[in-house]
Amino acid sequence: MRAYFPSSHRESGILLLSARHTLLPRPARIALARDPRLGGGNLWRIALEHSRAPDAPLLVSDPPLVVGDGTPQREFGIAALDALAEAWACHYLDRGVRPRDRVAVYLDDSFEDHVHLAALARIGAIAVVVNGRMPPELALGLLDRADPVGLYTDPAHLDLLAGRHRELSGLRWTFTRADVPGPGNSTLPDGARFRHGDNDPVFLCHSSGTTGRPKLVTWTHRQSVAGTRFRLANQPEPDDSLLLCAAPLSHGAAIAITFFALAAGLPMVASADRGAAGLARAAAAHRPTTIFAFNHTLAELAVSEPDPANFASVTDWVNVGDSAHEAHVRRLVRMGGRTIGGNAVPGSVFNDILGSSELGWAALRRSTTRDTPSSPRHLGRPGSAMKVAVLRADGSHADVGEVGLLGVRGESVTTGYWNDSDTYHRSFLGGWFLSGDLVRRTAENHYFHVDRVVDTIHTRESPGHSVLMEEVILLALPEAADCAVVAGGDHDASVPVAVVRLREDGADPAALLARANTALAAAGQPDLAFLDIATDDADLPVGVTGKVLKRQLREKYRDLPNRSTHAPQAPQAVVRPSSGPPQEDPMTHPSTPEATVRAIAATVLEAEPELIAPDAAFHARLEMDSLRKTEFVARVERAFGVRFAVEEAAELDCLTDVLAALRRHGVGHGIATGADPRTGPHTDRGASR
Repeated sequence: MRAYFPSSHRESGILLLSARHTLLPRPARIALARDPRLGGGNLWRIALEHSRAPDAPLLVSDPPLVVGDGTPQREFGIAALDALAEAWACHYLDRGVRPRDRVAVYLDDSFEDHVHLAALARIGAIAVVVNGRMPPELALGLLDRADPVGLYTDPAHLDLLAGRHRELSGLRWTFTRADVPGPGNSTLPDGARFRHGDNDPVFLCHSSGTTGRPKLVTWTHRQSVAGTRFRLANQPEPDDSLLLCAAPLSHGAAIAITFFALAAGLPMVASADRGAAGLARAAAAHRPTTIFAFNHTLAELAVSEPDPANFASVTDWVNVGDSAHEAHVRRLVRMGGRTIGGNAVPGSVFNDILGSSELGWAALRRSTTRDTPSSPRHLGRPGSAMKVAVLRADGSHADVGEVGLLGVRGESVTTGYWNDSDTYHRSFLGGWFLSGDLVRRTAENHYFHVDRVVDTIHTRESPGHSVLMEEVILLALPEAADCAVVAGGDHDASVPVAVVRLREDGADPAALLARANTALAAAGQPDLAFLDIATDDADLPVGVTGKVLKRQLREKYRDLPNRSTHAPQAPQAVVRPSSGPPQEDPMTHPSTPEATVRAIAATVLEAEPELIAPDAAFHARLEMDSLRKTEFVARVERAFGVRFAVEEAAELDCLTDVLAALRRHGVGHGIATGADPRTGPHTDRGASR
């Protein structure tokens, strides 16, 4: 598979050309994967030894990095990166940093985090990499647990700390970028380079803190490159590949993918601007084949009406962090293109990765193209580098289709939480690390995400699974850009609440709520009791990695009766369960089921009714994507007063399927011609004209 985009774009950057010089061939990749010395503590140095072209451009850093003489530089080969890490290692050694000492790095996220991590590891010290967007109170809590000897920061973050870092008992020094204009060009003396054992800690990153206090996650020498070793040996890239990393560069996921890119010789752009506009600018400037980002960034991009020309080079999207919503995925895969078997194919591939700071690499992966049938909350299958199980609370394995706890095993799983062994050991069940997710598994070993354990809404009637409900709402409400579902309080009952961000103002919250509840009922989920329209970012608060802070929303909506009796700050709707879905006036549709369904399909597809043949596949022939499919099914349900089960709706792939399903629900016969392409002609077809 190769990138496909106009030739004028192919030659727009030196990086795209240098990939042919820097990417390791398969024998060299396997040799590096098998090198027993390779680990997180020395990866830059070992990558330099194995490099095909040490001086060829391999990294673009945005913003630039300050090099030895104090000047900013954007473009680096692996040799230049290694020299920069060496210089900073000498600086830290001169400051008295010794093996096992922790040094905190608290900056605006950029590739600078990686430089200091590599420098500190070179002398056996442990970098404590803190996301620059973390509030100072939380950052200080992490530092208190890490007990660093030093802190490297910038003037802005030093001001945020307001002197409170001086209360850290082990802290001996603090310096900022302004204090050290450049690290010089020194090299370490003989014997100063640390020789790591497999289990030696190399760096500490932290969890997002969306479900509680952020945890310091330990990454060790061998564990931190388990994913890199696997991919080096098993997943080669085309020789025109270019990676754009727009994930938080302090996060374990960004560190892991950078380890791999530098080891494999995969040219990479490290972008600190994670907004939709910044991502579009970076893609237009550098023409990446792969974009690696968190869900928050990709979701923002999907609803921002991006110019497809900026993303013409993209063959693959890689989503990490929260699983992506189907509605956002479908918009992104329309952009870019690939070449398969010598033929240009429009559309890119969206790779949804389930991972975390603790897992270290992908546990589950699903790939979606514009031709992939809709399958909301599908996580895919386990990767070969990890083992995955669905567990009951007693540690036994759940049956096929049974919802349970996601357990993971693999060499990349963290070895501990720093200074919090209690939480770490409580995260295991029967030898499996618990990710905190509820999932179910099919007989074909496909996994589906149900919810985060802490986010499940325990209503009086049945549990509501928030991420599944969000998926359903986004598919049912095309005017919604994003949403979050949490547990609210209605006297002594727990009820679902949705907060929806709209693409445009003016929608009626009551109408949105009615449509959402119709779709939720069809999906087997409880009705929403309350719907709020988000009018600013504070209404959908996110953490440092872009994940929605649902604990804040639960607190906000914990007293719904009191809240709904006061003047709202934003449009909202409160409902109680209705007797059924709203019915459309049957006189607004043609007189037979066939004609009605055909007219609905024509409206949704903006096509002439006579062009929609009974056996024309909605997805393959009529290009009905998942958003239109959801709208179509909802309109059919309203028109005929029926509700299709989720599995039943997924099987509706042509008019013949829909008419057969309606007959099962007691609606009269009506299709005159055509046959189900899977089962042949129907024998019970009638003509009730």
